[in-house]
Amino acid sequence: MVLLSRDFVSPFDVIGTTTTFFGGEIDLDPASSPHANKVVGATKYFTWRDNGLKQTWKAKNLYLYPPRDVLAGDEQPKETRLFQKTTRFKKSSQRVWLELAYEKWLRKEFDQAIIFITSSEVALLSTQRIGFDFPICILKERPKLLIDNKELNKVRSSKVFGFIFYLPSINNYQEATTHFSALYSTLGRVYI
Repeated sequence: MVLLSRDFVSPFDVIGTTTTFFGGEIDLDPASSPHANKVVGATKYFTWRDNGLKQTWKAKNLYLYPPRDVLAGDEQPKETRLFQKTTRFKKSSQRVWLELAYEKWLRKEFDQAIIFITSSEVALLSTQRIGFDFPICILKERPKLLIDNKELNKVRSSKVFGFIFYLPSINNYQEATTHFSALYSTLGRVYI
């Protein structure tokens, strides 16, 4: 995995809502850093050195804000058909992470997840291609991202939009999606 010189950290309002949604604790953040985890506060997290793409995500719940870089073919997981691609282009890291989260959810490595995406292309086009039909919140304002550094400086002007996907608990699907809708509708428009 390529280390970026500058990546972003999740907005405080998204993390606050997610922590509340999960009952006060985020169990796992599979794509994080020591600086980012000061904001996220996950019990366990993987850094770029750990390469969360190759780890097991055993957790009750998880929060994921995938890195923004592009992954070459040899950096992408090879175990499922969703990751196959032609050699003519490289996949967005956010798309790879979203697809892997979906596969790991199907394998029941975790019970439920909140996935924050800032790529409009991934959120709108890639999800249609893989049939990703889950509750989504489209943020009403551009997300107030932070820079992944010691100071956690605010990004001065962000041109990205924010999309929050929910991979719900299978044990109480209806109750969980209703709870998602109630909480995240304070951040934007929720579609179930």
